[in-house]
Order: sequence, then C-alpha cells, then structure tokens
Amino acid sequence: MYRIGEAEVKRIQKLFDSGKIFRYGSGEECEMFEKNWGRYVGADYCRMARSGTSALYTALVGLGVGPGDQVIVPAYTYMATALAVLAAGAIPVIADIDKSLTLCPKDLEQKITKHTRAIIPVHMVGVPCHMKKIMKIANKYNLLVLEDACQAVGGGYEGEMLGGIGHAGAFSFNFYKNMTCGEGGAFVTHSKAAFERGSVAVDCCSFYWNPEEGEGREEREELQFAGNNFRASEVEGAILNVQLKRIKGMLQKMREHKQELLQVGLDAGLKSIKNNSLKYECGTHLGFIFKKEKQARAFRDKLGAQAVSSFLPMDTGRHVYTRWEPIMRYQGAHHPALDPFKLPANRKALVKYSPDMCQDSLNILSRAVLVPMHANNTKSRVRRIAAAIRTAAE
Repeated sequence: MYRIGEAEVKRIQKLFDSGKIFRYGSGEECEMFEKNWGRYVGADYCRMARSGTSALYTALVGLGVGPGDQVIVPAYTYMATALAVLAAGAIPVIADIDKSLTLCPKDLEQKITKHTRAIIPVHMVGVPCHMKKIMKIANKYNLLVLEDACQAVGGGYEGEMLGGIGHAGAFSFNFYKNMTCGEGGAFVTHSKAAFERGSVAVDCCSFYWNPEEGEGREEREELQFAGNNFRASEVEGAILNVQLKRIKGMLQKMREHKQELLQVGLDAGLKSIKNNSLKYECGTHLGFIFKKEKQARAFRDKLGAQAVSSFLPMDTGRHVYTRWEPIMRYQGAHHPALDPFKLPANRKALVKYSPDMCQDSLNILSRAVLVPMHANNTKSRVRRIAAAIRTAAE
C-alpha cells in the first residue's frame, strides 16, 4: 500500500451516514468510479469486480473465450493469470519473458497455434509489455488481447494507458497495488458486447438491479447464462474514488526516482533490465540484470546491508510458472467433470507443461534484481538508495 488516510475515512463516513452501501439503486460510488476509471484508462466501459483474478476471468468470459481455446500467458506473473484462463474453460499456454520481465513477443508468436484465441500480456512490477509488437502479432493472427495490468495500475505505454490498448484490460486494487481498497478489481473494454457478457459474469443479476443499465437486455437469451457474484460494494467504490485522485502524483514521483536511480546504476557500470516505456510506466520498480545469479544475489545482499530492500524475481514464489502447482499438476477445477484439462472440447488444445519448458525465463529471473520505489521516499532517502547502489555495484 502506498497511501491511504483521512480523505478515505471521511468519504466512507459520509457513505455510512447516507446508509447507501449497496451499489445498485441509490448507490453512486461504484458507478462514479467505473465512469472515471474508464475515462482515465481510455476505455468505453468499466465494470468493478472483487479482485484482479475475478476481473481477468470475467473479461475472458466477456470476450467469449472458453473450451477449445488456448490463451497465451507469460512465464512470470502471479498464477492467477493462468488460473483465470482455466476458470473460463480454456487452456493456458506459457510463453517466455524477455529482459523486460514481460512477455517476449518473439516467443509469443512461436507459441501461436490454430487453437490460440487470446493473449494475456502482463505488465509486471509496473513495467509495460512491448505492446506495439504484441498488438501487431495479435492483429496478424486475429487474436484477442486482454491486458493484465494488475501490477501496473495507472501506468502507461508510449502515451496510451495500460489496460486500454488491447481488447480488454484487468486491474487489481488489493493491498499491494498502486491504488487500493484492500481487495478489489475491475475490467475495462471498448466492446459493448464484451462488457455486457462480462457484467453477467461479475453479477448474475447485474441488469436486474439497475433498470436503466439493463433496459432491453432481460429478453436477450445470450445474456441469461449462469453468472457469479463478484460485484463490488459502495465501500470499495468510495475508497477508490479517493485513491484515483492520488494516483497521478504518486506515479510521477516514482517515475522520477526510478529514472534518477537508474542513471546512478548505469554510471556505476550496472546493466538495466529492458524498460519499454520509461516516460509513461509506473516507476514502481528499478531493475538491474547481471551475467550470473551469484552476482545478482551478492548485489541484493549488499543493498540489504545498507537498509535498501531488493529481491530477485526468481524468489517470488507463485509469480514464477514452476510454482503454479494446479497448472503443473493439470488440476484445473475442483471436480473432474468441470476440469478444462479433461473436457472433450479441449482435447486438441492441450499442451505439456514441464519445469524446464521456459528455461530462458528462469535464467533471466535468477539474474535480475528489483529495487522497489515508494511515493513517500524523500530526497534524502533517494540519495541514500543511490549511495547504496554505487557501493553495491563495486
């Protein structure tokens, strides 16, 4: 969590005093956030959900992804990205990352088959994917693109906002994200059809609760499928409406700190990870990459000795595909009859998973070191981090 405080408390108190906590009917907070977040991202439609995972799942449903489809995901992302694909009934295909720690466009194209329906580029640790290349590949093969911007809330790429570049985008607002309401999420899209289907996946009665929004839809059979209940409450909406006012200034500060410290590292002889859009990204993590894992760990240890936190992405557990146990065990659902790995419709779309299938990714992840930035860092703190980087680089 970066910042939360009195402004959020006042907003919630006002909400409680009104008694309008349920989002439909007389509620205004969720609807206000959806409108403003869609505008911020540059998408026509936005629907709040309960988490980034549910946002990914409901966006996939909205896009029409399901059994018989393959969806390409990167080897470095929280396993929820791949689990959302399974929840939609499709098969995740794991592709390598490059030195940006995000989806490698070259390997992405190599993983495309006649069963591929969609791509989920994940903007990891605030660093955008190379969206120009990814969108070019998607257009070439007529594939859907769902941006996973759960770790890059509010960031951009070459002047466009992350989540609004592809056919849909998903966000997380949990405790660790740039904007937080404790736990929450949202998906955005430019497609009215995807929004309507995804909204039913979020809330099985979404258009019954809001007569104006659901006008004319109750008679549409294609929207009468059994949805879930991932709807947000007005409490999350109220918090996020305040958080949205904080995001631009926070990200600008972290970008400035990252660029300053990146130059310090380069001047000290270090090599940076690939940054696809330094001017527009989140700036939440500064990254260096070394020739060998031993050097990376020594650098991390030396930073730690000077009270500067850092980590190797290889050590982040279920953000690395080798630790996605449900995937590696082909355990796609709680019941075999619902398991995408066992569905007849997926028989030809199945792929083999092995711990060494993305060895290039493991190599990169074990040689990189990430230094978290924080919006509350003072100039003196940034100077101390700079001094630590110089010392550790030696």
